[in-house]
Amino acid sequence: MANNCPCAGGGKRNPTNNIHLTAIIEPGTVIGSNVKIGPYAVIESDVEIGDGSVIDSHVVVGEGTRIGKNCRIFKGAAIGLEPQDKKYAGEKALTIIGDGTILREFVTVNRGTSASGATKIGANCWIMAYCHIAHDCVLGEGVTISNGLAMAGHVTVGNFVTIGGVVAIHQFVKIGDYAMVGAFGLLVNDVVPYALTGSDPVRVAGFNKVGLERRGFTADQVLNIKRAYKILFREELSLNDAISKLETEFPDSAEVKNIVDFVKNSERGFLRMKS
Repeated sequence: MANNCPCAGGGKRNPTNNIHLTAIIEPGTVIGSNVKIGPYAVIESDVEIGDGSVIDSHVVVGEGTRIGKNCRIFKGAAIGLEPQDKKYAGEKALTIIGDGTILREFVTVNRGTSASGATKIGANCWIMAYCHIAHDCVLGEGVTISNGLAMAGHVTVGNFVTIGGVVAIHQFVKIGDYAMVGAFGLLVNDVVPYALTGSDPVRVAGFNKVGLERRGFTADQVLNIKRAYKILFREELSLNDAISKLETEFPDSAEVKNIVDFVKNSERGFLRMKS
């Protein structure tokens, strides 16, 4: 059984929507067109759901959540609830989910705190079952995360990053664009852009050559990244000397500049390569 649900706080009905009779939608919600909300879902106040999105059964969407267009949130997920932070004092904050993002079964995403004001997941991400994204995290576009991730607060993940299953990430860690993080690891340091990591212990195993080629990087771009990795990880230079050499030898490479800027701004230190 389904009915057309109220939008914008219970005033106006949108005939394109398919909202189950058992769903609870609090006043103050804004729901786009062609939205489906399943049985026993709970949508708290001050939530926005974009056109074409699907909220499956038993999902809870917390206050201050902004869900983009054509997203899907699978059964049992809890999105935008209060952060697991003892300093949280009930301040208003947001949870922002980009267009086309998929959150699988029992994913939890906590809203932000006053530290940043929002937890953000970019467009076209795919977060698999039982993953936890904590408060004030920022994920870029096209991020893929396998089952069982535990991500602490204030983590930053770049664009088109892939993270394997059963990974734990320490708070304030940064993962650079196009990196691929192997399964069964504990990340306590930053991961430079384009890296491929292995576990036991977690180290940089090389660069994500296959992933870069699949994303359309040219042969010259891939070669520049390979050469940059050799300078940074293999030539036994001090960090300052390695940065200087990278800037001198690759003045026109956007990819190498991305690596250099990331390393310069790393606050936790970055993972080194396996010996």
